[in-house]
Amino acid sequence: MKNIIEKKYLFFVVLLFTLLLTACNSNGAATSAETKKVNSTESNKEVNGGKTLRLGYINSTGSSSEGKPAISGAEGWAIEKGFLEDELKKIGITEIEYYSFPNGPNLNEAMASGEIDLGIFGDTPALLARGAGQKTRLIGLANIYQDIWLVTNKKNGISKLEDLKGKTVATSNGSYMFRYIQGLLKEEGLLDEVKFVSLFPPEALASLERGDIQAYAFPTYMGPKHVKLGFPLVLQASKTTPELTGTSVIVATEKYLDENPKFLSVWDATRTNAVKDLKEHAEEYFQYAAVVSQQDLDVVKESIPLDNIREESFPDEGIKLLEGTKEFLVEQKLIKKDFDLDEWIIRE
Repeated sequence: MKNIIEKKYLFFVVLLFTLLLTACNSNGAATSAETKKVNSTESNKEVNGGKTLRLGYINSTGSSSEGKPAISGAEGWAIEKGFLEDELKKIGITEIEYYSFPNGPNLNEAMASGEIDLGIFGDTPALLARGAGQKTRLIGLANIYQDIWLVTNKKNGISKLEDLKGKTVATSNGSYMFRYIQGLLKEEGLLDEVKFVSLFPPEALASLERGDIQAYAFPTYMGPKHVKLGFPLVLQASKTTPELTGTSVIVATEKYLDENPKFLSVWDATRTNAVKDLKEHAEEYFQYAAVVSQQDLDVVKESIPLDNIREESFPDEGIKLLEGTKEFLVEQKLIKKDFDLDEWIIRE
């Protein structure tokens, strides 16, 4: 009898532990992120009294190398070359933690719950979060005219947008590609005639191959990659509707900016220098981007034209694109409460 009781007790302990572990692993934002600490230790923090920057970014395909995150823009170049780390140390920020997320809504959740301080991601989820009252400030645009590739499957695909009537299109819900699809269908009067399914980019390949969906709107890297794999290209945003391209934004929490008043000027200056440097070493930069994104060099070069990465934090073209995206989201009642972009932006 005693043995039976002990076995039952052990069973319930194991079951409770399993349930707790499952709950932790299904906790949206926190556990969808991979943390990478770079060039800092807890002992250094204690000795120097240093602070930490927790940086989130979108990464559905890349990898980290030697503790460095899979960020391929000027921000990633600043990390790769050590510019960011060196400059932040001067103002007492001695540790940087990197968190990767599959899409913008997951990153938003982490920022809202206080798990990260700064995010680099698409304009649509950032705007939706601000419209929902999230206490963030826009500190810059990572790149502008972020492209989208609408590809079709090889079985029962389409040849033009109108062919989607009564059929299924997919992309990642809440992403800048989602805004593109919604805007494109609205312009063609097909918004209520097409079924939409939310799928992350890595999940799209199987659905396209089976013919479950007739089209998918792919983001940077994944678009040219799938065209290269033989999936027919229907439309490319930059070539047909540049006003519907995305903008990659850099957003920080108000709390972090208040607690680190020197951060903004250091971040801004470091990023500007990184843009200048990567353009002076373009081939080296593209090789770096190919490694961290795990993509072929030709795919990388098509995905991130250097002209889309600007030295200034808020290029006029980028602000115009951002305003257009916000107006569309408000019109579609996706942003619950409209707001002034100028009140969101904080300039050094």
